[in-house]
Amino acid sequence: MVKRDEVRLGPEEEVLRGMPGASIYRFDSREFPWWLVVMVALIIVMAVAVVLNSEYREAFENVFPLPLRVAQGITLTMYLTVGSFVVATLLGLFIGLARVSERPVVSNLAALYIEFIRGIPMLVFIFAVALVLAPDFASLVGMESRAIPQAVRGAAALSLFYAAFIAEVFRAGIQSVSSTQTEAGLSLGLNERQVMRRIVLPQAVRNMLPALGNDLISLMKDTSLISVLAVRELTQMARLYSGSSFRFRESFFILMVIYVVLTLSLSLLLRWYERRIAIPGR
Repeated sequence: MVKRDEVRLGPEEEVLRGMPGASIYRFDSREFPWWLVVMVALIIVMAVAVVLNSEYREAFENVFPLPLRVAQGITLTMYLTVGSFVVATLLGLFIGLARVSERPVVSNLAALYIEFIRGIPMLVFIFAVALVLAPDFASLVGMESRAIPQAVRGAAALSLFYAAFIAEVFRAGIQSVSSTQTEAGLSLGLNERQVMRRIVLPQAVRNMLPALGNDLISLMKDTSLISVLAVRELTQMARLYSGSSFRFRESFFILMVIYVVLTLSLSLLLRWYERRIAIPGR
């Protein structure tokens, strides 16, 4: 936001510069996050509208009901996001390791899964998992199809879908680590599994963090697609209210700002963590 002045200083500024604790700074408008100021301003404008306008306030109370309940709105959206991302990351790790395997069969099976999933639209995949694969799985294990909640079906679809993209993140992260690191680990007497777990993966995760953060934010936004299964997450709550009140403007403006607050908060948190673990000098 601010940068130390590199221009020639006048006589008075030279005196100030020589004083203990004194330094000359200038404002750099190119590095100032104007985009963040504008987004915060939009959020404040919507907050003021919720407070002062009864229609916006009613829409907010229906889309974001208080007190928070596990099965509705924002709480269910967060459960879907966290649960799906954890499962997708674990699956993506195994698929990514298989992708870089030296065994052709294992590597090709992993590549097949990744390319197959990446070729399917997200909405189509949700319908396929929820309406086809979930009932087939239920009949296979001898249980009724309705015993599997729609929220679980949606979370399974998100997990399987994003596992393919996260697997590619792991693959790229592993391949970004120099081969000399592996050679050094092997020379110390470690086997390949120990080298991967203790040397390669810790360095790869540092390189993968920005991409994993982007996938987490994308997954959070894609939980809105689960509304097609009548799961009462944020988008479905807005659809239900707007359908009964015909206040589409208020409902979906509120919904957009809620998602902006969620994604912006998560993005700023991830940026802070990236700076925290960054290697000095890089």
